[in-house]
Amino acid sequence: MPGRIKKNRSRLFAGLLLCFFAILLIKPENVMKSGQKALELCFNIIIPSLFPFFVVSRLISNTGVIHTVSRIFRPIMKPLCNLPGSAAFPLIAGWFSGYPAGAKYTVDLYEKKILTQKESERLLAFCNNSGPLFIVGAVGTGYFQSPRLGLVLLVSHLSASITIGIGAGIISRKKELPYNEILVEPEGKHTEINGHILTDAVMNSIMALLQICGTIFFFAVVVQALEAGGVFTLISNFLSLITGTESKSFEMVKIFLAGSLEITYGLFLLSNAANVPVTLKVLLAAMFCGFGGFSVHTQVTGLCPFDFKLKSYYFGKIMHGVLAAAFTGLILINQSIPVMKSGLSLYSINYSGALLIVYALLLILIISYIISTRLG
Repeated sequence: MPGRIKKNRSRLFAGLLLCFFAILLIKPENVMKSGQKALELCFNIIIPSLFPFFVVSRLISNTGVIHTVSRIFRPIMKPLCNLPGSAAFPLIAGWFSGYPAGAKYTVDLYEKKILTQKESERLLAFCNNSGPLFIVGAVGTGYFQSPRLGLVLLVSHLSASITIGIGAGIISRKKELPYNEILVEPEGKHTEINGHILTDAVMNSIMALLQICGTIFFFAVVVQALEAGGVFTLISNFLSLITGTESKSFEMVKIFLAGSLEITYGLFLLSNAANVPVTLKVLLAAMFCGFGGFSVHTQVTGLCPFDFKLKSYYFGKIMHGVLAAAFTGLILINQSIPVMKSGLSLYSINYSGALLIVYALLLILIISYIISTRLG
């Protein structure tokens, strides 16, 4: 029986791939447009914002600066999240960099044996987040023409991340041995600064970005192909048949499915939806930013080692979406929701100065480490 089920799954998957291939052949113009938008996203936003972070984070883990970070943040991370102080680096950098930087930094620390597998899996549940560049710039200012809404979404997003981290720490204390018995902070290792370290950081970052951009491109094409193939319409009609209502749910079905697969396109559709109430728009936008979409989850899966168990990660992202929507609703109680207009430019955003501050702080850490090493 298990063999037959596995065989039927393979046949179903093969059939879906053939249908998808047929859609690509029948309506190639739609694929080209979605592919162009995905490339614009990668070249204008993903690569410029993530590449410097990836390189600097790799240098930090390779040179031993992470141990300085660990000593600074251990008094915070230990009582709140039941994690070593080094876990603060993927968390904070993930807040500023956006998807999937938090996962990349976590995997780097795991490969350096600074974090254990269980610690890494738990950290993944709340360190992989949408960044302020995306939430305030793209979603608030770009999609909804409301910077104030972007700030509200950002506060809710970070609050949800912190809540999940504290909750994960409480649960881990009940399941595992006491913290001091299972955790030993790694000792700092001074690595010689040379050209090989920079080359390794650059090459590692390029390979990660190629994987991320390829996934974004693929999911953008998939969503467009599903729409062109009438899949959203079919599901909407099916739901209408079951509920006995008229087929007015097409727009919501399309938005929800698109946002669950690829966050940027789903938010774009949401911002331009004419029949969706404003309150529901805001809550759905918060949920999409927290959940991230299966495109992001595929990127995270590709970055993680095969032996990682990602159940806690997926559960954490579902809870992140729910909590972000709940916090957004609480913040906007008895307040007027910022006036919103439909955004016509899909990926038009402004570069955030906050990233420059983070770059400067990271560079100062590296320079301080090098100076202290030379003087020592």
